[in-house]
Amino acid sequence: MKKIFVSFIGVIAALLFTACNMDVPLTHNTDGDKPMETVQDVTNALHGAMEQFGGYRFMGRNYVATGDFCGDIANASASTGHFLNMSGWTFDENSGELEVMWQSGYVIIVACTRGIEGANHVMAKVSSDKEKQTLTNCLQQFYGLKAATYFYLSNIFCKAYSAEHAPGLGLVLVKDEIIKPEQKVERSTLEDTYKYILELINKAYTYDNKETSPFFINPINLKAIEAKVRLYMRDYTGALAAADAVVTSEAYKKVDPKEKDYLAMWQTVAAAPEDVFTIVKSDNDNLSANSLNTLYGSYKGTIDLTFIEPLFAAGDYRAKLFDTKESRTLKYEGTPTAKAVSNIHVIRLSEVYLIKAEAAAQLGNVAEAQTALLYTAKRNPAITAVADLPSAKEDLLKFIAEERIRELFTEGNRLYDLRRTEATATIAGKANFKPYNSVFPIPASEINAGFMTQQNDDWASNLPK
Repeated sequence: MKKIFVSFIGVIAALLFTACNMDVPLTHNTDGDKPMETVQDVTNALHGAMEQFGGYRFMGRNYVATGDFCGDIANASASTGHFLNMSGWTFDENSGELEVMWQSGYVIIVACTRGIEGANHVMAKVSSDKEKQTLTNCLQQFYGLKAATYFYLSNIFCKAYSAEHAPGLGLVLVKDEIIKPEQKVERSTLEDTYKYILELINKAYTYDNKETSPFFINPINLKAIEAKVRLYMRDYTGALAAADAVVTSEAYKKVDPKEKDYLAMWQTVAAAPEDVFTIVKSDNDNLSANSLNTLYGSYKGTIDLTFIEPLFAAGDYRAKLFDTKESRTLKYEGTPTAKAVSNIHVIRLSEVYLIKAEAAAQLGNVAEAQTALLYTAKRNPAITAVADLPSAKEDLLKFIAEERIRELFTEGNRLYDLRRTEATATIAGKANFKPYNSVFPIPASEINAGFMTQQNDDWASNLPK
């Protein structure tokens, strides 16, 4: 994979650690060509990797926007042209949005791999308990971030996980060592990609990370990541156990935001009770044209209210998060001091409850599913008890699918939900389109470099036509 790996010593190191190229502040600069020698080197590397993960090229805009604009939630504006080729499914191997997602994803993966190596190297040299704890915290976060990156990258460049697709193409796995310059590599199977994601998560659990902030990988949001991975794998027993560990934890078992607090969390960059794993932004980030706020604001991205609005009952206060006059989401309106700045809620507590509900329902545990589902469903004032929820398994699963739209619209889940559940939708004007087999092409720049030549050959055959 010459495009990504041959140039890590030079170009990729610069992409990761130079502020002007990949949004990493100068305070995080580290020479990617030199081994890490201090605890500060390791923490700088972690901050750089997190900056990449939250940058617009990956989770800070492109991945989230793809989930909604390529689904049936949002539409790009022909007048501005921003994200239009993705929204209209006219993308190809040369589309910039796909190229930078692929590139940024592997920059994060390589950074985490280097960070793990560096943290272990420095750990052998330090003696103070404080420094060892800092390095231990970093190690869990590197493993967890690497797992999360592989998971989200697989949702773009691999097909939805299923028994049918598992033997097919996954991702190139960068394990303990960085791939050498001009080394030819191959993609693993999708099954092996997911096995490796779980291996990384399980390795992360072996480190006693004291971090508690939702703005970094911590022991609780690592469980949330696992729950989401297992849900996508259709491992409902595993998803249920992991989700339950989150919602019953000391940090979240008493969280139950009321309307005022729920609506307020979209207007602040401070941590909110619902935050499980969140990309924090600040007024100093200067997101400007590269934010979801701008994509839905001056770039005139809209939401499909003819589809979304009928899903909300009268009085459901979540409907206050869209503008019916302008068909616009209000989840990315910014803060009072910076209209282009909003946190990215990668995983909220509401989603964890919905994962638990769906997994329990799939397993036939209707009562457990109803109890978990009530956490979000009672935002509709007509639902006050589990007795108000469907009691038959299939009806309950249908309700959960719709509840995921009500709760998570424009948070980047819809396309991926449609794929993993093998559901149909109206996408790019095509009614009853089933994106289960859909996959995005590997960027031509990667294939043409000649070191990783396995394209998703049938990507063009599975477009909405």
